[in-house]
Amino acid sequence: MQAEKHLFATTPLLGSILRKRAVERLFSSGSREAAFALAGAVEEGHPEADAIFHRLLLLQHSSQPVMHTALWNYWKSRRFEELLKRMHASATLQSDLLQAIVAMPENDWGNGLLFMLWSILDRDDIAEKIEAKGRHAPALEMDALFGLVRGNPGRYLNLEDPDYSIFEKAWLAASGAQRQRISTTVLKSQDPRLVAAYDHAVKEGHDPQLVIEALKLCGDHDALLDRLHGLPFTCALEIIAFWEESSGRPKRPSKKAVVERAVALYHELAGLLPDSRSSAPPGTREIFSFWTERYHSDELLQQDLSSPDPFRRAGALFSAAQRRLVPRNRMQEISLNGTWPEKLALQYLFTVPDASSRQEHVSWLQPQNNIVAAILTTRLPGSLEESTLLDERVHASPGVADQSAQLQRKLLQLLSLLQGYFLRGLITVDSNDDAAEKNAVETEELTDAEW
Repeated sequence: MQAEKHLFATTPLLGSILRKRAVERLFSSGSREAAFALAGAVEEGHPEADAIFHRLLLLQHSSQPVMHTALWNYWKSRRFEELLKRMHASATLQSDLLQAIVAMPENDWGNGLLFMLWSILDRDDIAEKIEAKGRHAPALEMDALFGLVRGNPGRYLNLEDPDYSIFEKAWLAASGAQRQRISTTVLKSQDPRLVAAYDHAVKEGHDPQLVIEALKLCGDHDALLDRLHGLPFTCALEIIAFWEESSGRPKRPSKKAVVERAVALYHELAGLLPDSRSSAPPGTREIFSFWTERYHSDELLQQDLSSPDPFRRAGALFSAAQRRLVPRNRMQEISLNGTWPEKLALQYLFTVPDASSRQEHVSWLQPQNNIVAAILTTRLPGSLEESTLLDERVHASPGVADQSAQLQRKLLQLLSLLQGYFLRGLITVDSNDDAAEKNAVETEELTDAEW
């Protein structure tokens, strides 16, 4: 194309005139090639780049559909880098961009671009225009993402998503700030299906406590019982206390029976607890409770994980580890070489491996040295071997009739009840070769477990 040859003309005196003529011819041609040439010229620093870009942004699909489509596809292929760079540098362009986005044709192509730009920019003015016109993204996961971020779960709940794959894709496409808003939407929805999708699809990337609270709000006690799997026994006690206070129960008879028995044991347990007393002196607060309340914001959490203040790092580590946001190898490294406040946070949450291998200067009280602490720190469902060992220690301890021993036995009963629910139908495999026939399977009843 002759116009392209003069697009960067530098001939003395005539250069500016030739460039302007070339730009006009390219715009008037309305071709795909012209769109590519002009967009490329802007990226290459054309002397009149600002004016060219402004005219490109104001192209209308109704009058120049070929050039308009080619231009936006070109920008899309480059993740809108030039567009975003210029928009952030100019308030005027932000207004022009909004007009250009809103004027996108109401077909799959136009809606796809519109929602993609919204997800990248995350601007309320774009979202409001989408809602005002009732537009929907052609990709189901993008449409679901928009609704979940904007507090409108109906966009997702109106879809068929039996395996939660749509929700999972929406979550993976969301930014950190958008994920926080999705979590809020889930919590406020009180919809069991939405909570189940969140819990299943998000897996390790969410705060388990949010799921617990959402299940409580929506009254899905069957799912609440199943959600105890993988949580520390202390968390299970808090939920059993909730069942005792609220009188809520699962619908399935087998699950309801487990909860009824757990509540009864918990009620008996309450009478064996020592008199409560405040662990924090007047004017102070319990540190772990303070950390839990402080780090609701992921932004603050990430900021304090690298703070020069060891107590801020410890608090952020405490909250991040609970949400499983810290890699295991990182936690192991901190448990060996971190400051003592950081080690305190990890010691409180976990039985940290090999903490004494580097001449540790702090003497930690390990949960395994105390029967009650060992029970409380068990992560459900635990294992049959752990339960058997705890049972042996409880019954071997002196003072069978005193209150402390009764407390230990009652806690173990409650733990065993939940283990029995989660480990029912457990199959174990060993290397026994007593079978008379090849490929034979030997079965036996487990008679020594009190479930």
